Amino acid sequence: MKTSIVQLHEIDKYKKYLGNKTLNLKKSVDFGFKVPKFIALPSLISKSLLSDKNTRKEIADEIINILHCKKYAIRSSALIEDTKGKSLAGQFLTKTDISRKDLEKNIYTVIKQADTYLNGDLDKFSTIIQEYISPDIAGVTFTRNPNGNREMIVEYGFCEGEKIVSGEMKPNKISFYWNNELAKNLPNSFSTNQIIKKFKDLEKKNNFPQDIEWCIKDNQFYLLQNRPITTISDKQYQQIIFLEEVLPKQGKYYFAKTEVSEIAPKPTLITLDILKQIYSNNGPVDKVYKKYGVNYQDTDFLKIIGNELYVDKEKEIHGLLASYSYLDGKDYSAKFKKYSKTLSSLKNLFFLNKIKTSGHEKLFDELKTKIEAKKPKTDLKTAFKTFLTDYETIFETNLLSGLSIKKLNLILKNEPINFAEIISNYSLFIDLEEYNIQYTQALKGNSLEISDESSFITDQDNNKKENAKLKNWWANIPKYKQKILQEKITEAIIYNRLREIGRWLTIKNINIIRNLLLDHAKNYGWQDTKNIYFANLDNVLNNKANEKDCLTNKTAYNKYNDFNLPNRLTAFILEKKTELLGVSAGLANGILQTQETIEKKATKNKQIILYTEILSPDLTVYFDKISGIISNNGSLLSHLAIIAREKNIPVVVGFSLNDNKLQIGDNIQIDGSEGKINRII
Repeated sequence: MKTSIVQLHEIDKYKKYLGNKTLNLKKSVDFGFKVPKFIALPSLISKSLLSDKNTRKEIADEIINILHCKKYAIRSSALIEDTKGKSLAGQFLTKTDISRKDLEKNIYTVIKQADTYLNGDLDKFSTIIQEYISPDIAGVTFTRNPNGNREMIVEYGFCEGEKIVSGEMKPNKISFYWNNELAKNLPNSFSTNQIIKKFKDLEKKNNFPQDIEWCIKDNQFYLLQNRPITTISDKQYQQIIFLEEVLPKQGKYYFAKTEVSEIAPKPTLITLDILKQIYSNNGPVDKVYKKYGVNYQDTDFLKIIGNELYVDKEKEIHGLLASYSYLDGKDYSAKFKKYSKTLSSLKNLFFLNKIKTSGHEKLFDELKTKIEAKKPKTDLKTAFKTFLTDYETIFETNLLSGLSIKKLNLILKNEPINFAEIISNYSLFIDLEEYNIQYTQALKGNSLEISDESSFITDQDNNKKENAKLKNWWANIPKYKQKILQEKITEAIIYNRLREIGRWLTIKNINIIRNLLLDHAKNYGWQDTKNIYFANLDNVLNNKANEKDCLTNKTAYNKYNDFNLPNRLTAFILEKKTELLGVSAGLANGILQTQETIEKKATKNKQIILYTEILSPDLTVYFDKISGIISNNGSLLSHLAIIAREKNIPVVVGFSLNDNKLQIGDNIQIDGSEGKINRII
């Protein structure tokens, strides 16, 4: 090499000796971003910088002459760092606020730590020397949620950025979707909209979500470093971009997958037409509601996004309860316009609450008879009418099931047990053999390709496991309360299973319709009879469907067939009112221990949850000994959180032993997705 220092204009020439951090900074400069002036020390000289003080002194003096800075920052730029699949975030030392006289000493410190980490393989290590900016504000931005969701996350503080990424402090946080308006309660000390535009621009120019460290000094924005977000796949990014394109710009919307989505996975055009008939005025749903005195108005709330079936929740509410929200929390309803028709809503609520959920034996017999009936020889129009008639029974079952579970949950509101625990351990309360009920298979793929031809038989062993927690709870319930609960629990369990039978009957009828559709296409000489799945239902029933139009629809469908979209799509971020935050997804069980305890007790069974005050990158040394981490300080964008997500180690932050009832030595479970910590009894 001609020189031991690589300046900005030389980076492309010597890039094989420089890490991605250096190359990314060069790209950012080329894109027009303001980056503190910097040079790079290539990997070829790292060993001599470590071993030879005179070389270090010469290099340090040359850096000072080139950059002319008052203060410096020294950052790693290892050749194995900041790749698309592996960040190594925080594993190498960063030194900031370094004076000229201390530059040589700190270069040595950084390279010495790298030598230890790399086991002497310094040929993989280069270094960045950057002008140090003493920030007014510093922060970290993930242009997309590292868990694969589509929102941008900005964490910032009135401090050095290193305090944020090292987990030393809890930063301020902004979360928002790209196609949504920003919240108004943002700090006035810097132009938020301007820097957010820079973050979006950086992602677009790199064509991938970015992890960005930045700062602001005297109202000037500086990009300090950036790298690809390692936990987002190319496929996830394609899905994110797709959603940005198809979801409404601004405005309010709330789309959710529901039970309807379960029985119609990846619906084609003809499946959607069938579903719309189900929910139309004078359709099976409308008829069941009228039976119970409820005024239902179809609002065309079914929506296909990327071959996934969603329910437009606001339209659904307007169709049934115009001024009452079924949504999961009060915060949801406030995001939508005020509902009208209050009086009709109150009437509907009255009649719904009045419905008695007894009489499941009759419904069971109806469903069982329909399922066990031999497949009739019929035409398409007749089969379709039969399907709609059968669906009245199916929907009535679903309605009563939902009401019975709702009533039970009200009774269990203050109990340590929920319905999910009861249904998974039902044998304590009921013997289901007399009901001859089994669960259906998991439904995957195109709705019209699903086939379940198995006979209607009981699954004797399904979920017959005993749970000590449940048994203890039941044993301590007073006898009079047991009597009340037994009735409601039995009812809810039976209806929950009957709902499965209804699902099965739906599949059976869809199979009949599918085979008739295939026969129809065959009779009309279609090259591929399955192309008829992409026809309009009315066109098929009136013999107007043609294969050419169906092929066009099929091509559009196949573009998104391997997408796996989220269960809900909203126009707004739903912030949880909790101090606990899940920053690395997954469940983990183990004994709560400190670093000191782990070091004293050598273990590799990974049944340990590590408690720490600071989410420090140094904690990676314990990853082979633990199953999860809880921390007092830290955030979603902390360096350790990044590494934990890459290693699939659940992490929860915001937990302090001083403020909670848990103690070291407790057996606990943590949920890094939901930000929950529970003691295991």
